[in-house]
Amino acid sequence: MMKFIKIYILPYVLYVAYRIYMLTVRYIEPPLPKTIKNSKKYIVAHFHQDELVLINTRINSNFFVMTSTSTDGEMMTRFLRLLGYYCVRGSSTRGGSKALLEMIHTLKISDYNAVIAVDGPKGPIYKVKQGALILSKQTGYPILPVGIKVSRCYHIQKSWNKVVIPRPFSKVEIKFGSAMKIPSNAKDEKIIEYTQKLEKILVNLKGL
Repeated sequence: MMKFIKIYILPYVLYVAYRIYMLTVRYIEPPLPKTIKNSKKYIVAHFHQDELVLINTRINSNFFVMTSTSTDGEMMTRFLRLLGYYCVRGSSTRGGSKALLEMIHTLKISDYNAVIAVDGPKGPIYKVKQGALILSKQTGYPILPVGIKVSRCYHIQKSWNKVVIPRPFSKVEIKFGSAMKIPSNAKDEKIIEYTQKLEKILVNLKGL
């Protein structure tokens, strides 16, 4: 019964609650960097902690995300589809390679951009994994690091990622880091370097 509720009822409840709640939050977002505008297609990289805040900035646009193959992942997939996102199922622990290949294929043949929570799905928090870097290497699309600054917010302390939820009538400032593109001939050691660089950029955006 609980599984049925999670999959077939809760996504709609979350959708309505989320849309109403986010009407109370004011977003301030700068123009996209010139390199991203010129590229037209790109990969947004952010920490998992900021996911609920950032979802609201790309509703009904041409972005796709990777969601887990678990029951919770199915619930999240249905919720995101209601918001106009395209979803690829998989994670770093289950089906990750297959999902990443599908993301690469989708980027190459469509007008979609990608959004990746780079320290997901289970952390450690603020530790960037290589998925976004590999996606950039295989597609040639630049990575846009994105962070947030929230005037007043809650943190879900029991979650591994300490999810950020803006308080009603708070202000969210979207922050962009320097875009980076991974060369198609980058070797494993170079990928590690770029991973560390991306992590440093995202950490600085959060002011940690």
